[in-house]
Amino acid sequence: MRTMKKIKAVVLAAVAVAGLTLAAAPAAQASPCEAGGGGLYICEYGVTDHALPGGHKEQFIVGTDNAMWTRHTMDGKWSGWVPLGGVFQGRIYVQERPEPDHPYAVIVYGAGPGGKAWGTKRLAPGLKWTPFFCLQCGG
Repeated sequence: MRTMKKIKAVVLAAVAVAGLTLAAAPAAQASPCEAGGGGLYICEYGVTDHALPGGHKEQFIVGTDNAMWTRHTMDGKWSGWVPLGGVFQGRIYVQERPEPDHPYAVIVYGAGPGGKAWGTKRLAPGLKWTPFFCLQCGG
C-alpha cells in the first residue's frame, strides 16, 4: 500500500509540473477517428505514442467505447488493438516509472469518472497490467 501511495504522489506531481489538465471533453462532441489496424478512437483525445526498449513502440487510445486500448510493434509490425478497460474522458498519458528490478515500468493514466486521474501499471513490456487505480481519490 505504501508503494501505491508513492506512485500516486509522483504521478500527481508530474501532472501538476507538466501543467496537464485532466479535463473531460463532452461525449456528445466526440467524433471517431481510425487509429490504424481497425482501431477507432475518440479524435479529440488523440493517440499517445510511447517508445519501448529495442526500438519497439506502443500506442494508447480511448476507444469509442470510452475504454483504454493499446497496441505495440513486434518485428516492425503492429499488433492488433487490445482493450485495457476502464472508462476515460480525455487523452491518455504515459509516465515511465523505473524501479530497481524493473527499469521499464510505466504507468498509463487519464481522466476517468468525475475527471479524476485513473491509471494502470506494467512492470515491463510483455507483462500484465495492474487493475486500474485512482490517483486522485485519496487514501
